[in-house]
Amino acid sequence: MESMSPRERVIRTLEGKTVDRVPCFCAMMESRTADEILGKPLISTELITTNPVSKFCLNTFTEVLTKPIARMNLVKTMHKRNVAQATMGFDAIWALYDDSWHFPDAKTITVTSGSIFNLIPDGFGDMTYMYRGPGIKTPEDFEAWPYWPDTDAQAHRVYKYFKKFTAEYGENSCIVGYGFFGGLQESMNWAFGIDKVPIWIKKHPNYVNRYLDIIEEVHVKTERAMLEAGVPVVLITDDSAFKTGPFLNPKMVEEVFGHRYKRIIKNVHDKGAKVVFHSCGDNTKLFDIFIGWGVDGLHAYENTSNVDIYNEKKIHGDKVTIIGGVGIDYLLTERSKDEEIVDKVRELIKRLGPGGRFIVSPVHSEDSMPARKLQVMLDAVKKYGKYPINI
Repeated sequence: MESMSPRERVIRTLEGKTVDRVPCFCAMMESRTADEILGKPLISTELITTNPVSKFCLNTFTEVLTKPIARMNLVKTMHKRNVAQATMGFDAIWALYDDSWHFPDAKTITVTSGSIFNLIPDGFGDMTYMYRGPGIKTPEDFEAWPYWPDTDAQAHRVYKYFKKFTAEYGENSCIVGYGFFGGLQESMNWAFGIDKVPIWIKKHPNYVNRYLDIIEEVHVKTERAMLEAGVPVVLITDDSAFKTGPFLNPKMVEEVFGHRYKRIIKNVHDKGAKVVFHSCGDNTKLFDIFIGWGVDGLHAYENTSNVDIYNEKKIHGDKVTIIGGVGIDYLLTERSKDEEIVDKVRELIKRLGPGGRFIVSPVHSEDSMPARKLQVMLDAVKKYGKYPINI
């Protein structure tokens, strides 16, 4: 019989302590999935956003409508996704709040950290985003960028949101809070262009340091705000690798980002909270670096990359909690059979559960992921994940 609360189960797992069963983490949730859990709106977000009247207004009255209309809908969308995860009954949920984005026209999102995204339909009646390109291509662009985050204002809004959200959902879910969109390297990749980042590091180190000062500050302040609001685990997302290996030489990753991440993570630990670090792709050559920064858990271990989650358990299972294992490209889609999901969960628990420090999770979220498939995964974890593992 399960005896621990979700929060206790997750925190103890991140600490390497014994628990009653393997926890299950929901790696964020897209609108299609949330709609299946909480119900679709009477008028779809896609229709609201793409009809001629809305497009005209967004294209003509951008600054006037960004805050009361565009950001209001963004906040509503994020909140629905967070609530849907908690409603399903996951032990831990990836709860995102970042309302700092700008909407310069009906087809564009500019992220305050310097990148530009397309606003597009997701194929299920909602809207999503797709990376368009860097917003900062030259030092002159850097100086002229008009959207740098107001870190204090952002932290205040993050606090208000998570104070209310933790009061309502924090007892039945371990909230893994995410208060700013993008980590240090990932934000810089988007802002400067992934192929141009090494050039900026070598040719414009002063601009790189100025940029990272901004991103570090907003991380520290929004994470402090979440912790003061009662969030027990902070999530940092920093996609650092292709499916075949790191974007940058691991030595450069440590030199450019290491001292900053050590400060960021220490700030969280000093408040008595935990840090989960998400990075897609094959991070095999980076895991020791991430662990050296002090993270408590690592998420993704993307199954379609070259990373080997089972080998990583053998190498690092006593140093960090491994989170992931369930693929989204096939298993958590309409194409799979329920038995295949159950079989994979059983395999993961059997091979990674002994000794603790393992949390079952999708490797990421996806617009086409049905809620029913997530439920199959969650039910299987609750059925087969009890300690001692005996499958």
